[in-house]
Amino acid sequence: MTLPVVLVSHQPPDPIRDAFRGVLAGAADVVFLPELSDASRNDVLRTARAVMTYHPIRDLGVNALRKLENCGLMQCLTAGIDYLPFGDLPDHIAVAYNAGAYAEPMAEHVAAMALSASKRLAGEHRLMRQGEFNQFVPTKRIAGMTCGILGYGETGREVARIMRALGMNIQAINRSGKTDEPVDFIGTLDDVDHVLAASDVVVITLALTSATERLLEAAQLKEMKPDAILINVARGEIVDEDDLYAHLIAHPDFTACLEAWWVEPIRHGRFETAHPFLDLPNVIASPHNSAMTDGALITAAERGAENVLRFLNGETPRFIAGDDVRMA
Repeated sequence: MTLPVVLVSHQPPDPIRDAFRGVLAGAADVVFLPELSDASRNDVLRTARAVMTYHPIRDLGVNALRKLENCGLMQCLTAGIDYLPFGDLPDHIAVAYNAGAYAEPMAEHVAAMALSASKRLAGEHRLMRQGEFNQFVPTKRIAGMTCGILGYGETGREVARIMRALGMNIQAINRSGKTDEPVDFIGTLDDVDHVLAASDVVVITLALTSATERLLEAAQLKEMKPDAILINVARGEIVDEDDLYAHLIAHPDFTACLEAWWVEPIRHGRFETAHPFLDLPNVIASPHNSAMTDGALITAAERGAENVLRFLNGETPRFIAGDDVRMA
């Protein structure tokens, strides 16, 4: 019996190739587009049942996408897919994002930022270089504080597990307003102001959609505690850039831990900010690298391939992009 073809749009290193083939062994013939001859390329495009990709437009091109007549699933290997021009993708192909693919390292990064901000590590390092030695200025204790998680999906739940272990209370929002995990409060986007006001640490793990773009503007930031810690590991566009900068200037005890930025090299070809965030003492910055730990890309490849396997086995794939994502 001929196995269905799963087309990989790029040429990954051997460990990721092995991850794809290991998960799909016996269920699919995994083919790598850059290795195809010109003669076989069109036949593979017409027969492929699924595509695994980081960027289908860049790797395949619009003309090749139109030849995917038999394809039912495009499995993106990135956790977010707001960068995709959905208007260029064939309507008959469901597009899945790789939610939670990097949940564990991202959650560790969140915890590191929360601890660094609450203990004022970066600020005190800077002051010590200037000769100050603030041995008796109190820092914050994480235990007993409240962590608000905006986006209680795969990554948000992993963040909560670490924060609970540190003794934090958990308030969260997701699409359904329901969860089986232990939380002190769970709501929907309609409850964002409640969670912001109650939280000492607010973590953004939401997908960027038409509903979440600029979710946090000046009014929402004012709902937060004046000494709160805001950690964004999702997308910069979820927070209004101008309003956040103004809030940081007006509230020096407020800390923004920025891992996600408004203009980034992978999505925009460059890194830039509208304001000098990196000059502010109440900003902790990282270059959107929270997912880049040893083995993280292999784990993400395995999780993407597992979703393709669900599709090939006749099950409903997880994390299919809806209209809200396509409109972002």
